[in-house]
Amino acid sequence: MSGWRYKDKILLADSLGTTLSGLHAIYASDIEFNIESETDTDEVETAHSGASLQVYYGQHVSLNFKTPLAMCGTAGSSPAIAPLLLACGMVQVSTASSVTFTKGAATKAKCMLRFGSNTHEISEMLGNVSMSLEKGIPKLNWQFKGLFSPPIHSITAPTVDWARWKRPEVLGVACNSAFKLNNTARTLHKLTIDVGNNVIFDRAINHEEIMLTGHESKAQMTLSADTIANFNPFDATGDIQNFEFSHGTSAGNKFTVLGRFQMPVPKYASLESELAGYELDGSLVPSGAGYDELTLVFE
Repeated sequence: MSGWRYKDKILLADSLGTTLSGLHAIYASDIEFNIESETDTDEVETAHSGASLQVYYGQHVSLNFKTPLAMCGTAGSSPAIAPLLLACGMVQVSTASSVTFTKGAATKAKCMLRFGSNTHEISEMLGNVSMSLEKGIPKLNWQFKGLFSPPIHSITAPTVDWARWKRPEVLGVACNSAFKLNNTARTLHKLTIDVGNNVIFDRAINHEEIMLTGHESKAQMTLSADTIANFNPFDATGDIQNFEFSHGTSAGNKFTVLGRFQMPVPKYASLESELAGYELDGSLVPSGAGYDELTLVFE
C-alpha cells in the first residue's frame, strides 16, 4: 500500500436518482471501514486441545464517516450530499429555486473506497444520517451498510471533481442562523437530529440483501430559559410543536430543517454563559399522512 492518507477518496456511482452526473467525490473525514461476517465453528472432535477452525460467511461492510453540511451552490441544484441522503431513505423533489428532501423509499447507492492502492467497491448501500448543529461548521454523521467485494489493485487514484462541495457558512448570527419553536423565535445553543433508520444485513440460504426496515427519528435541542410567562416547556409536555432552523445568507447557500417535535419532559441545562437553559430530548412524530416529521430544504 502506498499510504493511509488516501483513505478519504470515496466515489459514488451514477444512477442514484439525482440530477448529479460523473464521479461523486465525498468530502469525508473520520472514516471507519469494517468488514463484518458470521462464523460457525468446525467442531470436529480431536485428541488434543486447541482452537477450532472458524468458517466465515455472510461478509458485508459497515462504513461510517462525517461530512460538512454541503450546500447546493446554485438554487435549485442538488447538493453534493444528495446521493447519500437518498440512500438514507430520503426522497428528493426539485424546483427552480429549491431542492427538498422528505422521508420515503430509499435509493441504494454504490461507492468505491480506496485504501492506499487497494480499492473496494461497496454495493447496495443503505444507511442512516444524523446532524449536529452547534458552533462552527455544521456536520453530518453517516453510517452505512453494504455488500462486500474483494479489493482490486489500482496504482493511480481516479480523477474526481470536488467542485460540487460548496463549503457551508459557519453557524451564527452573521450567517442568518435562526430558530423557531412553535412559531416563536427561541435562543438555540445546540440542535441534534437523528433520522433513526434501522439498517440490517439480511441473509437467507439463497439471498443476501441490505435492508432498511423502518425508522424512528429523534431530535435534541438546548434552548435558553426564558421567564415562565414567555416560555413554559413544562406545560407543553406531550404536545406536538413544529420547529424550524434556517441558515445561510444567499441563494445556493441556504438550508432549512423543519420538524414535528413531540415536547418531552424538559431537563435543566447549564449553559456556557452559566445561565439556565432547557434540554429537550424528544421524538419527531409524523402526522396521519406519514413521512412528514422531517424536511430538509436547500435553496
